[in-house]
Amino acid sequence: MFGARPQQYNNNRHYNDNDDNDDNNNNNVSVVGSYDLSQRRKRCATHCWLGMVFLAYSFLLAVRLHFTYAMMVMMNVPLVAATVDRPLCPDAVLDVGANSTVPVARRLDWTIRQQTATMGAYFFGTLVSTFPGGVYSSRGYERSIMMWCVAVTAATMALVPVAFVQYESWLAVTFLRFLQGCAFGPTGSCGGTLAGKIVPKTNRTLYTTFMFSGTVFGGFFGHLYSGIVIPNVSLDGSFVTLSVIGFAWAAVWGTMIHLTPYVNDFSDSPKSVSFISTAWTVIMRSMPFISLLNASFGLGFLYSFITTGLPIYGANVLGGDAVKTGIQVSVSWMIGWITSLFAGISASSLTNVNTNTKIKMRKLYVGIVLIGSPIMLLGVMTAECNESWARTFIRMTVILLGFERSSIRINSLDLCPGYVGSLIAMCDIFYSMVFT
Repeated sequence: MFGARPQQYNNNRHYNDNDDNDDNNNNNVSVVGSYDLSQRRKRCATHCWLGMVFLAYSFLLAVRLHFTYAMMVMMNVPLVAATVDRPLCPDAVLDVGANSTVPVARRLDWTIRQQTATMGAYFFGTLVSTFPGGVYSSRGYERSIMMWCVAVTAATMALVPVAFVQYESWLAVTFLRFLQGCAFGPTGSCGGTLAGKIVPKTNRTLYTTFMFSGTVFGGFFGHLYSGIVIPNVSLDGSFVTLSVIGFAWAAVWGTMIHLTPYVNDFSDSPKSVSFISTAWTVIMRSMPFISLLNASFGLGFLYSFITTGLPIYGANVLGGDAVKTGIQVSVSWMIGWITSLFAGISASSLTNVNTNTKIKMRKLYVGIVLIGSPIMLLGVMTAECNESWARTFIRMTVILLGFERSSIRINSLDLCPGYVGSLIAMCDIFYSMVFT
């Protein structure tokens, strides 16, 4: 049975690297069948862990987007309806806030500054928790941190309607939003650390792309869920349903921690959380690390603007029911998710050739996002009130974002698999810094 025999691992070795040779040296032919069964269990366990992380990312981004939709209907004058430099296009009507056809128990009169602070609290929370969570995840706590992150997010989703309707408390809602950001911050590091331990090196690009593409799939699910449930069920019910989904995920994950095979490479090393104990003096002076931080800053701005600012801009200019259009917006995110998988498959088939090809593919994907998406955003601006062109550029901006999942995230694993949690944490600090 997998996990019954204790084994020694060093920081540069993972359980799926050369396991066949090691076990064959210690076992005779009579146990080949049992050995094959153990390997199948390992592969199955790897798929289960990666699938669960994918679902966690999808849930967390759906929560983030859902809160934006909730603000559109809970406020009498939401951010999306605030006065902007460019007025609504001719004959365009914006159905949000007091004009919304979505029934709610109560609409609130928060100022634009209060709403901005509430939305920004999420990114501030992300900035606060990202680095500590990354350091702890690199010390072997990645699964526990991931479970608590999703559980805390689920708890806040259950409390948001109470803070909105029962207490009408701007401070309480802002604090809950801050906690959601704190819960999201360490998840990138946790997923990267987990992938660095259990994903075979030969399949690293494909498997890790799928895992991290959960954030893109979460964009699809978040827009679709909000566009259907809020208008047709209820706003409060939509929060409660997401809360139940989060708690269910945490329960399954907690069960997997105790029952599903998982080899912790750091199980025999002290659980020190000292940042100085890592080889950061070498890492932080390397040009690849500096380049990674620069790319993270640019990609973080794009990702945050596309998920938060672009929908607000589109609604302000083109009008329409900003909540119900979530169904249409979700199509672009689905195509973006498919694009991310296609990019992962293409990169996986090419990067196994040699290291130079791997580096070129990573740079190509970063270039597609950092150059292509801004060009599409410029197209949105120049399209003005031409609705067909504006929406086409908006869709292309989202679709091109799919290439990001196969670039800097996996590049962190390439550069420093032993400290990937801390490395992703540093990148995510730059990722979230632009919106705090």
